[in-house]
Amino acid sequence: MVLIVDYVLSKRFRDYHPLFEALKNNSSQSWHFSDSTWIVNTNLSANEYAERLLPYIETTDSLLVVRITREHQGWLPKEAWDWLNDKQY
Repeated sequence: MVLIVDYVLSKRFRDYHPLFEALKNNSSQSWHFSDSTWIVNTNLSANEYAERLLPYIETTDSLLVVRITREHQGWLPKEAWDWLNDKQY
């Protein structure tokens, strides 16, 4: 399953390294293409994946985890489209 994970982190001086490690460790592949967005390939549902990340964020942070389908469009670098098009949906 391919998920897009987007967040807003509110604590400027907090160490969010554990969150970033959880993003990588709960997926078979990940691609971090912008400051607050990751695309991950995982066997977890969006709900399960979000639950794995919740211990690493503050209650004032925001988190969005959404399953990506074959129907997607946007303006990304070629390597992003290659990465996405290589995945099973």
